[in-house]
Formats: sequence, C-alpha cells, structure tokens
Amino acid sequence: MHNEAELSPSDQPKVRCFGSNAALTVEATPLLVKGVPHGHTVNLDVAPRQGENVIWARKITVQLSDTELPIMAAVCLGYLPKAHFKRSGKGIFIERQPNKLFVSATQGSGNAFALPIPIGQTFQVSSLVLSQLQKQTEYSDSNLLIAALRGAAGLYKPNSS
Repeated sequence: MHNEAELSPSDQPKVRCFGSNAALTVEATPLLVKGVPHGHTVNLDVAPRQGENVIWARKITVQLSDTELPIMAAVCLGYLPKAHFKRSGKGIFIERQPNKLFVSATQGSGNAFALPIPIGQTFQVSSLVLSQLQKQTEYSDSNLLIAALRGAAGLYKPNSS
C-alpha cells in the first residue's frame, strides 16, 4: 500500500471516460491554494478525440476548489441538476440527463468538447469525488458526509452569469 504523500501525480486514483468525440479524466489531486497543497480535490480534464486517439495536448483542465468539490458531488448524487465550473476564459459544465451525465468544456473560440458519461462511469466518478470530499472534510462517518452534502446542495443557487 502506498502512502498517499508518496504518490506521484500519475499514480493518483482516476476515472477515464470516453465518448465518440471527447474524453474525460477525473483525477484525485492535492488541492492547490496559491501553488501550495492544501487538502484534497479532483482535476477535470476534457480533451477531443480523433478516431481512437485522444488529443490530451488540447485538454481543458479545471481543478475544483474546496467549494466546488461538494457541488460536483451533489450533481453526481442527484441533489443538484447541473453545475458550471468557470475559470478565466474556460469552463466545464456538467448536467444530469436521462441515463447519463453530460459534460461539456469550452476554452476560447473553437475549443469546445462534449461527451456523455454513462451510469456505470458516473458511479465511478461519484465514488472518486466522494472519496476526495471525505478526505477533505476528514469525516469518518459517510452518513454524516451525505447528510451535510444534501443540506449544502439545498442552499446552492448557481450564478446566472
């Protein structure tokens, strides 16, 4: 068993999802605050596909903040219908749709990638996000974590901008 502090970025738990036109990686990572590790979160990477190849060099990456991680978990668990994680000049939008999550990412003009995440992979993404949220909050009781998440989701009102 690896000590978490010894894991290199490539060894971090991750879930990869592949659509016909794009791919998504959700990867456990340290939460960086001004470049310094400060807790746990996930990176969302969305990249285009050309045939069987994923063009990771063109990926759009967003690291979720400590505020955004529970919002992502709430969308995965069905407590929220959608979320938009915006950064300067880019963003990733996640929405619950029948039988799937739908993920789209944009950065500048001409860089827009989207893919559906089927139920099985949604479960894997949800598990990874909840695992990171549990580490971030240091809650040992998963029922407490879910109750807190449900209560926080009830307060969420997305920005209209």
